Amino acid sequence: MIYTEEGLKETQGLVADMERSLDVLRRRSKPINEQKYRIMAEGLISQIRQMREEIDEYLGIVLRNDHLVPESQVPAYV
Repeated sequence: MIYTEEGLKETQGLVADMERSLDVLRRRSKPINEQKYRIMAEGLISQIRQMREEIDEYLGIVLRNDHLVPESQVPAYV
């Protein structure tokens, strides 16, 4: 959970680091054995998604029908 601007910046940095790691893994492993790549990447992808959700929550962004919507445009009952 992100509570501060410092936490936001730290989480954004971690996402960037993890995306770079995923890219290296993709370039090195996927051409050799795609199934092994998928297994190895699964945890990283899951963590990246979780952190992005935390960032979105902190920023007040809501995902609706695969479109990002500012929280202020979402009815209170959602």
